[in-house]
Amino acid sequence: MPTIRLINHQPLTVRVSQFTFQAPFAHRAGQHIVLQAEIRGTLVRNYYSIASPPFPDRQIELCLRHDGEFGGHLRGLAPGDTVECSQPAGKMRLLAPSDPAVYFAAGTGIAPVRAILLSQLAANPQAEALLVLGARHSKELLYREQFDALAAQHAGFRFLPTVSRDDPAWRGRRGRVTDHFAEALAGRSDLAAYFCGQSEMVAALCALLRSAGIADERQCFERY
Repeated sequence: MPTIRLINHQPLTVRVSQFTFQAPFAHRAGQHIVLQAEIRGTLVRNYYSIASPPFPDRQIELCLRHDGEFGGHLRGLAPGDTVECSQPAGKMRLLAPSDPAVYFAAGTGIAPVRAILLSQLAANPQAEALLVLGARHSKELLYREQFDALAAQHAGFRFLPTVSRDDPAWRGRRGRVTDHFAEALAGRSDLAAYFCGQSEMVAALCALLRSAGIADERQCFERY
């Protein structure tokens, strides 16, 4: 098994951090890896989607909960420490940069969605793309500032964040990601759809997209 070397990590919210590693391999936007480590005498393996598009220097970014067993282990690493890691794998990918696209994600499900969206906008700055990002509270909307900046930079990109729990400071959209499906599609059936989240959300989106005329081969998704 190859190893990846920690460059740094930084908290994104009280529960989630971004970890940047130097990898010995190239990856495709949307792929995942398996990390493994011995934790308190037990070999533990976890799957993580890569949250960054391919970089020439082969750095990768992971966006994950740091309050779990494996996340806590990673937070204890110092820059330069290594972790055993599989080769990248997975079927999620950018279909075509020129295709209009809709993206849906909730929580850390943003990881592969972010990688694909950034790849599309880098390859086609004029791309028609829309992201619906959900979280329980506004402070948990991962990469919110980056997506706001991208919406200001790219005329064809729209960002629709939504919050599902009581949050008096939030003045934006409310509800789950699927509550904003109709607004996101606006009656279109010519879109590519990319999404990641818990099984219930993924199943609901598959059914909604199919009923909207978006064929299965135009849907790329991961569930966790």
